[in-house]
Amino acid sequence: MNRVKIVLSIVVLSLFFMIVVNYPNTITLELGVFSGSNWGVPSGESYKIIDGAIERFEKKYPGVKVKYENGIMKSDYSSWLSDKIVRGKEPDVFMVLDDDFNTLSSIGALANIDTYINHDKTFSSKDYYSSVLKAGTYSKHQYALPYECDPTLMFVNKTLLEECHIDMPDNDWTLEDFYTICKKVSEYSNNYYGCYDYEWLDSIYGYGTQVFNETGTKCFLEQSAVRNALEFYRKLNNLNKGHSVTSEEFDKGLVAFSPLSLSVYRTYKPYPWRIKKYSTFEWDCLKMPTVSKDKGSTQVSTLLMGMSSKSYHKSQAWDLLKELCNDTKTQQSLTHYSQGISPLKKVAQSQTIIDMLDEESGDSQMSMSLLNQALLVARNREKFKKYDSAMTMIDNNITKIVRSSDDFDLSLIELQKEVNKYLNNVDPVSRTLNKKVLKIY
Repeated sequence: MNRVKIVLSIVVLSLFFMIVVNYPNTITLELGVFSGSNWGVPSGESYKIIDGAIERFEKKYPGVKVKYENGIMKSDYSSWLSDKIVRGKEPDVFMVLDDDFNTLSSIGALANIDTYINHDKTFSSKDYYSSVLKAGTYSKHQYALPYECDPTLMFVNKTLLEECHIDMPDNDWTLEDFYTICKKVSEYSNNYYGCYDYEWLDSIYGYGTQVFNETGTKCFLEQSAVRNALEFYRKLNNLNKGHSVTSEEFDKGLVAFSPLSLSVYRTYKPYPWRIKKYSTFEWDCLKMPTVSKDKGSTQVSTLLMGMSSKSYHKSQAWDLLKELCNDTKTQQSLTHYSQGISPLKKVAQSQTIIDMLDEESGDSQMSMSLLNQALLVARNREKFKKYDSAMTMIDNNITKIVRSSDDFDLSLIELQKEVNKYLNNVDPVSRTLNKKVLKIY
């Protein structure tokens, strides 16, 4: 009888051992993503990129599964993520919109990933364009990795330039060249305009200067380089003689230049979208003009991905983050199926991507050399908590100052004082709200 019990015990233990070995505990990571393009252009392939990355990831890590909620639109994504954070159910890894990064970093929703970056021998920060990697930095710490980037380029109406007997500028053009051409176009006909949607911040980048210090405690509107940039913007704006150039005039081919993103170029340059948008005139893109050939920068927008500071599986979340933002296959797929460009230098500069861009653009001045040049000197928005509200304050006032007959320098000095006061004062309402949000963490 005892012998039977021993045999049964051995069988039971063997079965238990087999169950444990063959059915290990599976870790499930939640991924936060939205549907469609981050850049506001037609796209139906965003999940194809994500699904491919998840499939490769789960093969590498059999004990880890990844799930995500389908059908969240970009317009709803911030609210969806905020609701998740408030309820303590945020995804382990999630996309971070440019407008949300400062807030998510400052309240502690994003995990500081410095330790992972410094100790993971399979990862190197040098793989990225430094300007784009910096988009995920807050208070000198890395809180997110770039997933996709979208540099600003200058749209050129070649047909209009030809009609005005103006040669197409090259990629080494300056702000002076830009102004001279705009002036010639506006003088050629009362119905033609030099540029549309060129903002004062484009001029700031063109001069290679900045509006704030890194910590967001000082505003530099009175600084000579900033003042010169704003003066250039005012001079350029005056060419329109009080007329506000519209998008309709631009679409009709009555405008020579307009800053547009790479994603717009990649969407509307090839057939069939070209026929639906800009088929009445020939057009091309150049890098944004700068104050000189060796000084100045261009703006780049970046879609980031980060890890939740409250994830229970940070090691696995880091591996997933790398799969999405640092894996060559994922990033090649992203550049193929999306409209921006990979932030990884080895992917963006690969022959595969170069050939793909050449095929898309056809007879164009677009090249990887142009994009590489733009990304090497590109700049992201400053990263501090009050950036968005301070920029809104400046933007509203700059528009008034440019159109006003009041003393330009005095107006800038007064605006700088007002902004600096705001930057260094703590709003009691904001303080209360911040305390409520921080209680979650």
